[in-house]
Amino acid sequence: MSKRLACLLAGAIATGLFMSPAAGADESARQVMVKLERLLRADTNTGRYLMRVHTKQWDRTIELDDWDDRPGKRFFIRILKPAKDRGTAYLKAGPNLWMYMPKLERDIRIPPSMMLSSWMGSDFTNDDLVKAESVVDDYTHRIIAHKDGVLTVESIPKPDAPVVWGKLVHRIRDDGIPLQEDFYDEHGKLVRSLTFEDVREIGGRRIPTRWVMQPLDEPGKQTVLTIESITFNVPIPASVFTRQNLRRGVR
Repeated sequence: MSKRLACLLAGAIATGLFMSPAAGADESARQVMVKLERLLRADTNTGRYLMRVHTKQWDRTIELDDWDDRPGKRFFIRILKPAKDRGTAYLKAGPNLWMYMPKLERDIRIPPSMMLSSWMGSDFTNDDLVKAESVVDDYTHRIIAHKDGVLTVESIPKPDAPVVWGKLVHRIRDDGIPLQEDFYDEHGKLVRSLTFEDVREIGGRRIPTRWVMQPLDEPGKQTVLTIESITFNVPIPASVFTRQNLRRGVR
């Protein structure tokens, strides 16, 4: 998931990934972001995740399954735990984000006015889910530093792009592994940081399996998303990405 949970997962590690910043920096920076998206999502992926939300007052753990179709720009999420949220589901199809609430036995379309609302009480937002695939195309990218085997890429939104962030800054290792993503508002203020940790082989490739989202205006609060299991590039039936599937419940 932000990336999305979930907004957020990936393709194959490419060798010889990066070009010199001096040689066509803008295009090389875009290629860095394209390959990063493929690393963290692939064409399709299906995974199980644990999301732990920690604040000074309380802690919450959520278990969920996720189906992600990157070319189709669609995903499906079903909550497994805790018991009170079991069966809650989310569907992103086209520009729309739908939520199913088992207690009400109905689904609703989440309106634009709620896009910046917290997703499941976490430090991810509904917008993170909907805009997971938009970073490559909705921003222009340039390499602003390359030091000690780490590239720093700055992403600025294109004019009229439907995005909420004024700037993104990514730190990515030369082998394609992301280290951190910083989110700035339209005034240039750093709002939150996403850190990628615990790189290991899972699903047949090496990726970060622990993602930590830290809001900078709420000390002591953070959301940790952990990949429990994942498969890549396995076809997903089209029936998964339907409103009918929202109501089918946990099997």
